[in-house]
Amino acid sequence: MKATDGEVSGTSLPDAPAWMGPALQNFEELVTKKRLGHAYLVISEDPLQAALFTHLIACRRLCQHDDATPCGTCLGCKSFANKTHGDLLEVKAEPGKSAIGVEQIRAAARFLQQTALYGHIKILLIEGAEAMTPAAGNSLLKTLEEPSGNSLLMLSVGEAWRLPPTIRSRCQLINLLLPSHDEALSWLVNDQEWEQAHAEVALSLHNGRAITARTEAATAVGKTLPTLLDSFTSVTRGGGTETSVPAVWGDVDLSVLVYQLMAWCERQASGTDLRTLRVQAQHWFLLHRCLIELWSRLRTGAAPAKEVMTAEIFRLCRSTSHPQFSSIAEQFLAGLGKYGVAG
Repeated sequence: MKATDGEVSGTSLPDAPAWMGPALQNFEELVTKKRLGHAYLVISEDPLQAALFTHLIACRRLCQHDDATPCGTCLGCKSFANKTHGDLLEVKAEPGKSAIGVEQIRAAARFLQQTALYGHIKILLIEGAEAMTPAAGNSLLKTLEEPSGNSLLMLSVGEAWRLPPTIRSRCQLINLLLPSHDEALSWLVNDQEWEQAHAEVALSLHNGRAITARTEAATAVGKTLPTLLDSFTSVTRGGGTETSVPAVWGDVDLSVLVYQLMAWCERQASGTDLRTLRVQAQHWFLLHRCLIELWSRLRTGAAPAKEVMTAEIFRLCRSTSHPQFSSIAEQFLAGLGKYGVAG
């Protein structure tokens, strides 16, 4: 939703892409029929799409007018847009960390127990809920089992399987599909005013995840992404033309480096022709397996020294064309523990 005369400006309310319309309408029908639950788990292959959906719902629930679309003029809408609404709490991994800690969830539980300042509803949004530590998950479970008054909890995830079954079973599920290529391209070009060529490249880089493509394009990561992708090619090609860790690797967070390298590996494997599939693609898949293992441990709170871990990833990538790469990859996996990435 874009601000118009009389509505909030500067910081506007979130836009709802057209393909999310049916899911939003289904949720509003639950509200109309007074069948709204107290906890929802929103799942999408694009985790930022899931997070956007929870924000769109929160915006609608906090609007002081009883309409499906937020008015943009009431105190609730203005407070939401300015991120000052006292009945909304957003929780995600803190800057520099890859996990959501137990103290964050305990503070969220205390927030829900308080009386709504606007006398309507308290809303808790947990973005990337699969990043909760086991202790944080156990703490949230208590809140899910004994919800407070008129409260709404919305968890957004990209990897629901990483949440404990006890948490999943206590939430109502909302599965969001990715948009079709044409839907995503139309949204980026017409709604976000991107050049079509730019939109095509961004969608390809992010495997059709339109919301992530839009978000990362505005960040430092988005600006360094082309250079980062070029570095992957130069490091792995022909034994590696790079002799030291590329400078751009130091410009991004370790989790961003691993995530982008995983996606790059997937594209390399899918683009390998049949004649070279038996050897080359096997190496891409094996490199991907190593990165998946590292990624999963980072997402559950592992915090290895960045320089050390980056150097090990660099050594692994430079070895992809080595005849003994399978042994090198196994050594990498076996050595994760000593780098502070215990399983």
